[in-house]
Amino acid sequence: MEAPRTPVDLWTAEKLVIDTEDLSQQLLEKYQLNEIKKMLHVVKNKSSFYKELFCDYDPDSIETMEDFRKLPTTCEKDLIDQEWRFQCVNASEVQRIVTVSTTGTTGCRKRISFTQNDLKKAMEFAPYGFAMMCNPGDKVLVMMSGGSAGSIGDNVRRSLEPFGMKVEVFGQLTDLEKAMQCMVSFRPDVIIGIPFQMAALERYMNKKKKQFSVKSVLMSADDVPEAICVRLKNSWKCNTFRHYGMTELGMFGAVECLGQDGYHLRACDHLFEILEPDEEGFGEIALTTFHHESMPLVRYRTGDIGRMKMEKCVCKSPLMRIETIRGRRCNSVLFPNGRMFIRDIAEIVYADSSIADFECAVGNGRLHLFIRTLEGDFADTQGLRYRLKENAGLEGIDISIESNILHGFEEAQNTKKRMELLV
Repeated sequence: MEAPRTPVDLWTAEKLVIDTEDLSQQLLEKYQLNEIKKMLHVVKNKSSFYKELFCDYDPDSIETMEDFRKLPTTCEKDLIDQEWRFQCVNASEVQRIVTVSTTGTTGCRKRISFTQNDLKKAMEFAPYGFAMMCNPGDKVLVMMSGGSAGSIGDNVRRSLEPFGMKVEVFGQLTDLEKAMQCMVSFRPDVIIGIPFQMAALERYMNKKKKQFSVKSVLMSADDVPEAICVRLKNSWKCNTFRHYGMTELGMFGAVECLGQDGYHLRACDHLFEILEPDEEGFGEIALTTFHHESMPLVRYRTGDIGRMKMEKCVCKSPLMRIETIRGRRCNSVLFPNGRMFIRDIAEIVYADSSIADFECAVGNGRLHLFIRTLEGDFADTQGLRYRLKENAGLEGIDISIESNILHGFEEAQNTKKRMELLV
């Protein structure tokens, strides 16, 4: 399958000051390495954390990516209660501070700060990331947080409206009826939302017999199962796109093209690595934000498990991409037949079009599913149990399924799905 060249390559070529046709992974890595060395000089001088961590390392001695990969890694635990030690600018230069929960169960929170230039760089990338799915004149509906300056909706609006798109920020999706009415009245060409909420909204509109089509749906903020993409494509006759981003990246990180052959990276601002890959190439995604002024992150472990792809994309991009993301390691469990991620469960659950939402809990050789349907829908729980055992390698695992009615989403649910522990 052929696809048009990703606009992300144009952004990358402009940063490297070369023609798009001259792009290569070798040239990109040469640029990245040079920028990383500059950044390491800054953090060793201005950050008390890095001054201590890299005390035995000389940035000028780093001549290859292999040299760089000898540096120690960092993780979100390093940020808890000491984010100030990462900061490389005066407090007066900090434009925005974002506080988010950590991935564990302790309830700890981390704070990420950005300068005006940090935010500006993210805004500069956004039009290229969105160019594959929308055009000037298109109407874009954002069904994610948007009530404050610097929120996802606010960032999307400020990124796209200068290029002629009309952006409506609906905000967090809590009420399916209100979301449907907004869809009907605004008639968006492009929707940006959270995967499991898009699945529920599609089912709700289907039940209400609201025939609807859009050009594109971009999903982010959580794992994006193929089963949800298939649902939306079939029902809304749209293209679907996965986006990989997080607060630490300044929101924008990597996005699929029409070829859907991996996530094209914002690689002139960030370096993505796979740490300790297994025999299939899956390992933990680590990132280095070498252009961030306020809190540069170096070899930062994200907790996400993914795999890179070096082969040329079907869109003809020659650059390395994230091929796929299995999910957070903390959202997985090791069963006798192998490790299962919550996305593996989601693929099977969302293949049943009557299921609007689900949660799950695991432990002691058991899997308990809490599935939610809309009023009047009934899921085939026996068939679901069979598919989980046959297709997800759960033969011999005790699977229980509980079903109830989905009325909407609490604001607390506007986060990544978590695999809870059974006790």
